[in-house]
Amino acid sequence: MKKSKEEILASFLIDIHAEWVSAIPELTNAFDEIRFVKGEYLTNNWDELYLIAEGIFGKYEKTCPVRYAVSGESLMIPNHSHNYQFIALSDCSTYMTTRKQLFTINAKNPKLFPIYASLMDKQQQYLDYRAKLLSLPNPDKYDFVFDKYPDIRQYIKHKELAQFMGISEELLRRLIREKERERE
Repeated sequence: MKKSKEEILASFLIDIHAEWVSAIPELTNAFDEIRFVKGEYLTNNWDELYLIAEGIFGKYEKTCPVRYAVSGESLMIPNHSHNYQFIALSDCSTYMTTRKQLFTINAKNPKLFPIYASLMDKQQQYLDYRAKLLSLPNPDKYDFVFDKYPDIRQYIKHKELAQFMGISEELLRRLIREKERERE
């Protein structure tokens, strides 16, 4: 049975504000469902906020992967000039709003601010993840990535994964073989 828009939004917002539906009733209407097919690019309009209900997106600076956003995460398009591209790595279902819409709601209903602040904080955590990944010793990178993205290999090639991890393809292959031997 397909979940309603409100149920899907609740999965993102309930931990931030348990009574968000009654406290901020206009918030549900601020989000529009947008579906993407594998390989499709986000429109990349400044200030858009996507809540990913299903699927996985890649965020690339030119051609270098800098983030993967999976179901249950948000993806915010920067509010400034940038070289990022956002690509659906699978068929995806999202709910999109804009910063402008959220500011308009917040001007009338300041109960929205904690939700907005939390979404911004999560965005920073997503950005910090890659910095932490690149700072780890090479042998620790495998577990760090696969703990967060256990199915990532079905969406991207080894070359891209190695680039994301900041290691060579050869080292990635060796780490994969070692982990497979450990499981046997």
